[in-house]
Amino acid sequence: MARAGGENRRVTDWLARHLLGPAQVGNGREPMRPASDDERARERELRTTLVRVEDAHGRSYLVERAEDATPDASAAGRTP
Repeated sequence: MARAGGENRRVTDWLARHLLGPAQVGNGREPMRPASDDERARERELRTTLVRVEDAHGRSYLVERAEDATPDASAAGRTP
C-alpha cells in the first residue's frame, strides 16, 4: 500500500531540518552589517559570564564561569 502524501512530506521536512539546519532568514548575498552597540555589549557579557565545557562524550555546554576561575584555565574550554 502506498504511503499518504502527508507522511512523505513529514519525513522530507525532518530530514531537511536535521541535515541542512534552519532556513536562512536574511539575504546571503548582501554585505554583513556591523554589529550594534547592544549586540556588542551582549556578546561581551556572554563571553565574560559563560564558559564552554565538554563532557566525556564530547558534547559542548555553556555554564556560568566560576568566580575563582583563572583566564588560562577557562581558555582551554574543557572540564578538569
